[in-house]
Amino acid sequence: MTLSAELQAGGIPLELLTGPLTGIHDPNGMGAMFFAVLAVAGQIERDYIREKTLEGQVTAAAKGNHGGRPKVIDMLTFAVALKDKGVPVPEIAKKLVIKTGKNAGKNPSVASLYRALAEAEETAAGDGLPLRPKPVRIRRPGDPLTSEEIDLRERLQAQPM
Repeated sequence: MTLSAELQAGGIPLELLTGPLTGIHDPNGMGAMFFAVLAVAGQIERDYIREKTLEGQVTAAAKGNHGGRPKVIDMLTFAVALKDKGVPVPEIAKKLVIKTGKNAGKNPSVASLYRALAEAEETAAGDGLPLRPKPVRIRRPGDPLTSEEIDLRERLQAQPM
């Protein structure tokens, strides 16, 4: 509709080269109606294509296909845990297996693994959440309290009951 209005405003005639309406159509007068009809027909066609595309996506999703490229590394947590234990990244790559896609059954490349680990670190830093849980210190009776534990104890004791 916008294109039709711009063509009409510019006085640009529409020339149909083939079909039953072959010829030059002036954007003013009767030609304006023709421009509007073609614009509406085009919009209806785009809406129909969009509707059918969405229906196809819903049908595919019902069959388990959600589109997009499958994740190469779906065991990132496992990779992070191994990296934290000091296992070299090339060895971690040998232990991982791609489950889907054209490379199913193969190991991810070392470069892909480095990239995935870096993205995970970046995402975790951006969320303000740690990528992995903070190690827990088991406190035994008689162990001295840390400054964080002392602060927590004081705040809890200061709360009204």
